Amino acid sequence: MRHNSILRSGLVAVAFALASNAVGAQATTSNPSASSAWGGPHTIEGYYTHYRLDTSGDDRLGMHGLGGRLMWNGSLRFAGLESLPSRTAIGVFAEYAPSQDRGFSIVHAGAQGDVRLASSPLFGRLTPIASLAAGALWTDVQDASRAIATGFPLGTRRTTTLAITPALGLRLGLWRELGLRADVRDVMTFRHRTLNNWQFATGLSLAF
Repeated sequence: MRHNSILRSGLVAVAFALASNAVGAQATTSNPSASSAWGGPHTIEGYYTHYRLDTSGDDRLGMHGLGGRLMWNGSLRFAGLESLPSRTAIGVFAEYAPSQDRGFSIVHAGAQGDVRLASSPLFGRLTPIASLAAGALWTDVQDASRAIATGFPLGTRRTTTLAITPALGLRLGLWRELGLRADVRDVMTFRHRTLNNWQFATGLSLAF
């Protein structure tokens, strides 16, 4: 099984930020921190994504796609209790990469948790973020011979595998609640063997 630096960095950053928030969080009867920490109680993001898929050879397989996220920011209330520290956010995401003459397409979807690594934006605009996602990665094979030739492990029609994705990102505030976010991720899949599929994403982020 192969491990790389983004996995360790992402998990350590998430654990450290969650622990520091849990120690410093105070119970309140309202939710004022969501606006100050994230700019609003929700964030919607649309982004371009580029996969560098782990294949059986030395070269990685490149694929382009689009994705979107919807996040619930700051402290969430459940039964009158603060269930998450103000620097955290949870939500859902979905991504699609069409065939692009590779012989197969990809759908990646699941749940994601984000942690802001600084209590306030650096230089007033830059917000470093660590995240961890869990979901499924589906591959739909349209041309079996071409798909197999890519070296990416596939079945002959459709495959589904668990995907765990640690990531590090950076959000740049542009104007009011609008920002530009970029992420580097490791989409880890576990079909036949552990694969570390690099993913680079960038797009617009709007808090509301």
